[in-house]
Amino acid sequence: MERRVIIIKGFSKTDQEKKLDIYYSNAYLNFFQLSAGGAYLKEELIFLVEPTSDDLTKVITEQQIDFGITVYIGHGASQEDNQIFQLNEYEIIKPGQFTLNIGKQIIILESCRVLIKNIQTVDLTDKIPKFEKGGIVRLALTKDQAREIYDSHIKRCEDGIMIWYACGLGNEAYNFIFSKTLLEIAMNWHLDATRHCAILPVDELSRLTWVETYVTARDVFGLTQLSCSEGNMNYPFAISKF
Repeated sequence: MERRVIIIKGFSKTDQEKKLDIYYSNAYLNFFQLSAGGAYLKEELIFLVEPTSDDLTKVITEQQIDFGITVYIGHGASQEDNQIFQLNEYEIIKPGQFTLNIGKQIIILESCRVLIKNIQTVDLTDKIPKFEKGGIVRLALTKDQAREIYDSHIKRCEDGIMIWYACGLGNEAYNFIFSKTLLEIAMNWHLDATRHCAILPVDELSRLTWVETYVTARDVFGLTQLSCSEGNMNYPFAISKF
């Protein structure tokens, strides 16, 4: 099974934005290398910083793989019902034009966001399940076992593209709430002891993230943000590590 994760950091208008964009890019990269994230190898991860459209096209067309996840982090907007993304200082693209030439893929857009105070950090701490009335904690899966479970689930999935947006059409995304929420839900999904060797598919994660993003934006920041997706698929996103 050949798979890749491509993280694309778009144009950052200030040094502070650049620090935040890189921080969250690394949060995704770190997650996918964990067993919980599918135990991707370093050579299966590609990180592009403000590439040109030609550079991006070259990377996209070079991938001869079975499954791919592409994450865009940066400024975006909606124009004539299309999502656009500022790739670098001079180029704005439609991410949908840069899809991998494969049957199975996920595109995540953490874009069209407004920066305000109190940026939240991502907690990828490796936690152990707790049992109120006692219980057994299994040995954690090895990375090889995690890869095998992840790959076998991909093979059973139907072909299709899922595009996942941090916010709805014409709306704004705030403070990386969306990315923080989805990564922490995926990381901590194993804490329920009933999920032994189970897969958290991206369509289920999108539903969980929708609720938590809305609640956090409302209760912490007094704002409204609703993530959304197109072409919901059951591709794996996280694995229960125990």
